[in-house]
Amino acid sequence: MNSILSKFALKNMKTNRVMLVPFILSSSIMLSLFYIMRSLVSNDYVIHRHKDLPMVINFGTLIVAIFTFMFIIYANRYLIKRRSKEFALYSILGLETRHIRKSIFIEEFITFLVIGILSLLEGHVFGKLSFLGLNKIMKDVNVKLMNYTFSYKSALYLFIFTAIIFIAVYIISCWNIRAVSPMQLLAQQKAGQKEPKSKFIISLLGVLLLAGGYYLALASDGTLNSLKNFFVAVVMVIGATYFLFVSFSIWILKLLKKRESYYKTKNFLSISGMLYRMKANGMGLASIAVMSTSVIVTIGSTMSIYSGIEGVVNSKLARDYSISYEDRIPASMSNDEIIKIEKSMTDLVKSTVTDKSDIKGLYTKRSSLVPMLKSGSKLDILQKTKSGKKPSGLPVYGLIETLDSYNRSKGKNISLEDNQVLMTSNNKRIMDYDHFKIADKNYRVIRGESDSGSEYAIDAYHIVVKDYKTMVDINKYYSVNNYKIDTNIEALWNLDKNSSEARNESAYTKTLKSVASRNNMDVLTKVDVREIGYNFNGGFLFIGILIGIMFLVGTVLVTYYKQLTEGYEDRANYQIMKKVGLPDDMIKKTASSQIIWMLFIPLFVAVVHTAVASKVLSGLLGLFGVWSYGILVKNLLIVTLVFLVFYLVVFKITSNIYYKIVN
Repeated sequence: MNSILSKFALKNMKTNRVMLVPFILSSSIMLSLFYIMRSLVSNDYVIHRHKDLPMVINFGTLIVAIFTFMFIIYANRYLIKRRSKEFALYSILGLETRHIRKSIFIEEFITFLVIGILSLLEGHVFGKLSFLGLNKIMKDVNVKLMNYTFSYKSALYLFIFTAIIFIAVYIISCWNIRAVSPMQLLAQQKAGQKEPKSKFIISLLGVLLLAGGYYLALASDGTLNSLKNFFVAVVMVIGATYFLFVSFSIWILKLLKKRESYYKTKNFLSISGMLYRMKANGMGLASIAVMSTSVIVTIGSTMSIYSGIEGVVNSKLARDYSISYEDRIPASMSNDEIIKIEKSMTDLVKSTVTDKSDIKGLYTKRSSLVPMLKSGSKLDILQKTKSGKKPSGLPVYGLIETLDSYNRSKGKNISLEDNQVLMTSNNKRIMDYDHFKIADKNYRVIRGESDSGSEYAIDAYHIVVKDYKTMVDINKYYSVNNYKIDTNIEALWNLDKNSSEARNESAYTKTLKSVASRNNMDVLTKVDVREIGYNFNGGFLFIGILIGIMFLVGTVLVTYYKQLTEGYEDRANYQIMKKVGLPDDMIKKTASSQIIWMLFIPLFVAVVHTAVASKVLSGLLGLFGVWSYGILVKNLLIVTLVFLVFYLVVFKITSNIYYKIVN
């Protein structure tokens, strides 16, 4: 019996290759992405050269693992449903359910063995390319291909994960064919053929969820609110998309059915055909819309994160080098004492070069970082209310800087009156007043250059005050309970590009850090900040590309299976049309109009979802120091156009497959 079942299994796999081959290829691609990420996390070169990167990749690995598991389960359910007629025939021929289960086990074991081997081969080959690409993104020019080695540990993880999916798939497959009659199995394949009812409650729920999700996305103001609202909005919009495609679309089709134009041959054939299968197709269309949105949003957002790195670096450091005093500078310290500290810092900087004239743009900066609560035009103290509840308002940071420091850094000669401050923000939306109340005093705002605060992960103001006394007063006002706000003193400078120190930058930086350490000072360089930025943000771009590829593969396979399903379901109907005398041109036009409707509506929905999500995404990108809405929109448009071209290619291929089946 086992020999017969094995032959059955192999023959079935050969017979169903049209459905099975795309399943194997897409599953192996997704699992190869899992292997690539795991191999990079355990790669010695990555661990030692990019210490922050494994954390980012682990986050991406989790997303890939969850989606891959869900997607393979979803695709396998489609395969089992398409074979219900075949299983019914086995029952009629005398095979028991246990025999069918055994046949399925053999088929799926072979399938997942092939998938596991393919994914390992693909993962290792494309892992090398990914390794080189990742290091190129992070501006690492010293990397060599030999630094990427085969990871036995990652291969073990891959096969364990594949085995878990195989077991889950097998259990679900057995459940779908559990002790049911041949007639019930036949009915499974025909499920969704009857005209579905337009369910008012589901439609209403879909509209409410969509409205709620869109409202949260559009009403989000500030990074923290965007972070809080984003995931709730995503869940609501995904749910609404499925509900509306399944129910609201049926209502629209029934409205079209009531029009006189419905009785024209072309409209009659396409609308009636879509209506009778909309319940099944609605889920597929919603999946395509959701995954298309995911592709555009994921890649567009991570591209924006990457493109904002230099802006963050320049905002963090106005010069190439910076030293800051380690010890606390309390508000009680006099101005004369601080001047002495500043002089010692500038003397130290000059001592690090042979020729003091090689120091360019040297200046000292006095600043403090103050947590505040924005309530309208008032910047209040950020603390819990007496009842312990969080206060209402927008939490922000205030980077307070003295005017003389600001003028030295910008090479300007701006003057301020006692009731004036110069203000900028990393988020233009919170620069909404010409007057602000700061430390219980009203100030008229002079708007400065908007190049500060990008390095902060939440909304921040850069507030330039007239003198050091004003800064101390502000620090004292916002120092509550045991939290004291101190002054930070920095010295910032550049080197002459032709100096010996600039030509041997690594040696100079090493000497500088040694000298600063002996004098209780910290060193920060643009090279260090840039390296951290490219490691972290570059890692997100890399993960975004891989996750985008994963969603892209899912979109293609769902589209392919949907077209395959529709083709087989329509074949009998179109054969009848041919027999009653309808010409091939009319049949092809009918098929084309139906395909256009079914494929381009999800794309339209994806574009609308992306447009609405752009505002909340802009707020989220502030976590990575990207505050330009224009950068996000530009990248989303680029990705959308590229995806549109790809989608058109898929549309052309799948429409040809559909027509071949029905014709």
